[in-house]
Amino acid sequence: MREKCIILLLLLCTLVSAKVRKFELNVSRASVNPDCSTSVDKLVVNGQFPGPPIRVKKNDHVHIIVRNHVHNETTTMHFHGINQIGSLEADGMPNVTQAPIQPGHEYHHEFQVIGQSGTYFYHAHVGLQEDTIQGPFIVYDDDDSWPEESNHHHHHDNHHHTLKDGPYKYDDERVLMLSEWWQQTAEARVAYVMGDNYKGSVPADSYLINGRTIHNTSTAHGSCKKYSAIDVLPDKTYRLRVIGGLSFSTLGISIARHTMTVIEVDGNLVKPYETNYLQVTSGQRFSVLVKTDQAHESYFIGTKPYYSQASSSNGVAIFRYVKHASSVDRQLGDRMFDAVAKNATVLDQPTFPASTSQWIFPYLQPVKRSHLDFNKPPDRTIIITPVEKKMKDNTTRWLINDHLAPHWKTPLINQLKAGTRPAFNMTAVALNMENKGDGYDDHLQTYPILHDEIVDFVIHTTTLGPGACIGHPWHTHGHPHYTIAHGPGAYDHKRDASIRSYPTPIERDTSFIFPDDSRLTMGQGGGVPCGWTKLRFHATNPGLWAFHCHITSHMLQGMMTVLEVATDRHHNAHQHHQH
Repeated sequence: MREKCIILLLLLCTLVSAKVRKFELNVSRASVNPDCSTSVDKLVVNGQFPGPPIRVKKNDHVHIIVRNHVHNETTTMHFHGINQIGSLEADGMPNVTQAPIQPGHEYHHEFQVIGQSGTYFYHAHVGLQEDTIQGPFIVYDDDDSWPEESNHHHHHDNHHHTLKDGPYKYDDERVLMLSEWWQQTAEARVAYVMGDNYKGSVPADSYLINGRTIHNTSTAHGSCKKYSAIDVLPDKTYRLRVIGGLSFSTLGISIARHTMTVIEVDGNLVKPYETNYLQVTSGQRFSVLVKTDQAHESYFIGTKPYYSQASSSNGVAIFRYVKHASSVDRQLGDRMFDAVAKNATVLDQPTFPASTSQWIFPYLQPVKRSHLDFNKPPDRTIIITPVEKKMKDNTTRWLINDHLAPHWKTPLINQLKAGTRPAFNMTAVALNMENKGDGYDDHLQTYPILHDEIVDFVIHTTTLGPGACIGHPWHTHGHPHYTIAHGPGAYDHKRDASIRSYPTPIERDTSFIFPDDSRLTMGQGGGVPCGWTKLRFHATNPGLWAFHCHITSHMLQGMMTVLEVATDRHHNAHQHHQH
């Protein structure tokens, strides 16, 4: 009885400390010029780019109203990395978890951030809108890790209170949001990607840190905002929350003369790992601790594109030591650095090594061990091979295992609510278990997955024409996953099933499928597997969850699918309506 009382008390405490936090995100069209070149009309949130940061605490109830003020486009908002346990309707996936928000309408996202803390972000999920509709979504574990709350609690001592998160202590935090900028309208970019004139991805014109850089230092005019400055005090430890709000490139980021200690990946704390640079792909987030132990100067933060045709990056920010706390600007748009790069007093450039397959990921270890046994075989394995194909009408599309990209006239969630959707297709599951099918249900246009099933997804990356092999960041909605293995060429289940190249898998929601063309022979054309990565997925959250490449143009061209997890168990707790 006593144990029950204690559990009830703990539950009550949790409920009492959880707040309801309300936010409004207004999507509208604005003229934006983040790289000191020419202004372009783009969609933005609350009139700004990047959008305003959303800050909440673990287990808080969140109510976000998204309003569409754009007269000729629909939109939706996705809270990237938030598992949406029991709140499928808040996931923001168009035609899956909701109908797109029509011009002049609004949508209410109501969800609880159950058991999650860390660095996330929100972004649009229609067309290529996420290029500019994006902003940080930070979830604090408790008051001790939230700078404002921590200082509020300790206001009697006049100096900053040390922040704590898990085993880590630090003095303050900053957000570094990485994104890309194309100097063309979103309409022109979509028309190119989806049209019959597509000749491959075109790298961005500029790479932005907190929404700013200089495209060309020789033509930048005096009135533009130039580089973002990250203001820091000397002799402190900072947590930098780095967000990959990228839509094509994987970007290296490094601070001249400073070492980074990785402590968080995709919202999960990891054991400390020292590195001189991060390799951030679209959708990934990291926290690193950085000590301000250098001379009191300004230092370059530099970037470098990996796995891209672009050879260099103009994405630069300034890591600026200031003398007094009063001169620190703590907002995301940290105070503008109104001088061009030569005013950074320390001119050594951050260094970037050549890319290596898997980068540091196999060496990272979780702070909290998973309950899963990664050496055990899964309930079944689903192999995914995306191939770029030229269609009869000369457009370019990605097919997954020869399945065309799914198209639903009625959003899947509406089919589910109306009872017009067959509950579940056990046949696809049973055939897949006998290695007689890839597990896809052509009728439902989803991968049906049973409740509590452990499924390994093997995802290939394939060539784009002779010898050209690129990587893809894959993102799971509604569930985390664990990268457990990788290999060159095509996956062979008999030979490769028991390979474990990740000794201590960490929980993630976005994993880069690294190219490995060591098994390719000369002259092989397009669509040939040139590397595979295995992700372990434990189906515990019933619902309809998108699973896709986070290179937005590839997703639009068809590199996406939906995992239909135990929809027979999905009970609609909240009715969400458009108004």
